Amino acid sequence: MKPYVKLASTLVTLGIGIFALERFGLAELRGAAGAVHLDGTLLSILVLAPFLLIIAGAAIFMVGRMRRL
Repeated sequence: MKPYVKLASTLVTLGIGIFALERFGLAELRGAAGAVHLDGTLLSILVLAPFLLIIAGAAIFMVGRMRRL
């Protein structure tokens, strides 16, 4: 497998994994006690990090693919 494909797939897999852990963790924190209030900065990082990793993986794949043509 080409190096740019490995890097892109790693970033996308990591982003999807973080997103799944975030959804599971927030569902567990909510529980029966109601909503849990997290700091705005932490919440922003939890929301943005997975999407940024997925977008970065897609961008690396596209740029690597274009350079190989």
